[in-house]
Amino acid sequence: MLVDNRPGSIFDKPQKPNMFIRSTLTEKDFINANFVLLYSKISTKIFTGFVLMFLIVSIITAAFLARGSFSQVLTPVLMMAALPLMTYFTAKRNFNTNLRNGEAIEYHFDPDNLSMKGESFNSQLTWGKIYKVTHTKNWLLIWQSRQMANPIPKRDIAEGQIGDLKQILDHHKVKNNL
Repeated sequence: MLVDNRPGSIFDKPQKPNMFIRSTLTEKDFINANFVLLYSKISTKIFTGFVLMFLIVSIITAAFLARGSFSQVLTPVLMMAALPLMTYFTAKRNFNTNLRNGEAIEYHFDPDNLSMKGESFNSQLTWGKIYKVTHTKNWLLIWQSRQMANPIPKRDIAEGQIGDLKQILDHHKVKNNL
């Protein structure tokens, strides 16, 4: 094994040269990924918290002070339901109108690049262009920017691949929570 004592050298840690993940999103996956992306944003959490607080105050006012009305409670209920319903129907429409969303995608991770190849597209990104990589209970999210992520269901990821990916990400100083 070659040894190079400079920090950040490609010889710091042995890396597996290639890692492949093949994934196909179903409509249900696509909708769930949209919810995960929506509720990962702090602004959505704050909005939901305020509406929930408004709902609790409305219920207390209507029940205990006898000054409230049904419409006073209905407003925050509709506000709580609006965001998830709009997200669901928008995601469903987007999945069905853009056929690329349901394509099988092969992700090729190597020490220098992330390549994504679908049935109708091919894309290659250097690790320096990746904003961050996060994971949740069911998803691996590869963020190309603060607003755009490629979701990969964890069911498509083999055991040990998360550790291999973390090694590549750490080597290239890509922000991650793996």
